[in-house]
Amino acid sequence: MQEKFTMELMLTLTNNPRFQEVAELVYWDEDEIIDCPENSEYVYAIDEGEVTQFAQRNSSWGKGTILGFTREATKIRPLCKTVAWKIPLAYVADILKIMGNVHVEDLAAIEMNFLNRRKEDCIKWFITEMPHRLHTNSWKIAQDFFRQEIMQEVPKEICVSQVNELKKQHILYELGYYLEIDVPQFHGYLRDLLYDKLLKKIN
Repeated sequence: MQEKFTMELMLTLTNNPRFQEVAELVYWDEDEIIDCPENSEYVYAIDEGEVTQFAQRNSSWGKGTILGFTREATKIRPLCKTVAWKIPLAYVADILKIMGNVHVEDLAAIEMNFLNRRKEDCIKWFITEMPHRLHTNSWKIAQDFFRQEIMQEVPKEICVSQVNELKKQHILYELGYYLEIDVPQFHGYLRDLLYDKLLKKIN
């Protein structure tokens, strides 16, 4: 995308005069567990810090990203001291009306697709292989193991193309015998792809 949609939404949310009246600033310690009930009336926008969201899945959310649209029960675990805005979902829905044709339901679909990537490619393979409760900002894997496993599932052309794209985006690095993935960058890239597809579909 030309600009990250989540950052654009964050700026629009916070620049509205009503924001200070409806949003609450919350502070989380590292490894604190935040329970998010099913059909919660709030979403969380990360102002500073990094968190993982897990409901038997992997995800990573950093500064400027907003989570909690899926409407299902989940948990948030900060990877460091984190500051977030707790924002009423109804307020977000009102703001989206002035941004165009995007709706809360679209954001829920994007979040669910991001958490449950179904396409068979090396990106899905990376997500599946990552530990279920990721506590670090990077993840290393032996190149030989990656090549041996991925070639059984994904055509070589797709794999080479995706690996090169991840390198170009400064998400994946070759370190001798290992590949290293910048996890927050990787997940941010996935979300941007989904937002980009949505906006192209609408426009």
